[in-house]
Amino acid sequence: MGTKKLNMASIEAGMWLQMDCVNPIGLKFEHDGIVSAVSEGYSSAADIKVIHYAWSEPHGKRLISETTLAEFLAVGSSARVVNARCRFSPLGVVKRARSQLGRADYNVLERNCQHFGSWCYEGAAFYREVFKYGVIGTSFGLVVSIVGIIAIGMARASC
Repeated sequence: MGTKKLNMASIEAGMWLQMDCVNPIGLKFEHDGIVSAVSEGYSSAADIKVIHYAWSEPHGKRLISETTLAEFLAVGSSARVVNARCRFSPLGVVKRARSQLGRADYNVLERNCQHFGSWCYEGAAFYREVFKYGVIGTSFGLVVSIVGIIAIGMARASC
């Protein structure tokens, strides 16, 4: 899986987007979403819809929500398109994403925005960031990788 810089002129429904973010305590992470709709003749990020885990004030937690691309981009930087093998048509990706709207079971290790993106696009929820940090070799990344691998194994065992 690789990424390429987001080109607003060629954005299409069904694209898997990713960007860099920093949480309130300074830890870097990636945030993912699926482009769900592009208005004909769009002129700005407000004319494009993205489905992703977004903070919901009324609910006090993260929900899979449909927001504008402008709102999605407001939480991070360096937006890019994920280049992964897609098992579904663009319409199929959007249908899968829409089927999860309102889901409120966010968990950083077991059900996060990268799991959501990979499930919509590839058919299986996978968290590559756990392994990326392990490869870098930071202490935090190693711990997260081990916990993530255990969590993935437990999730598969419970199916």
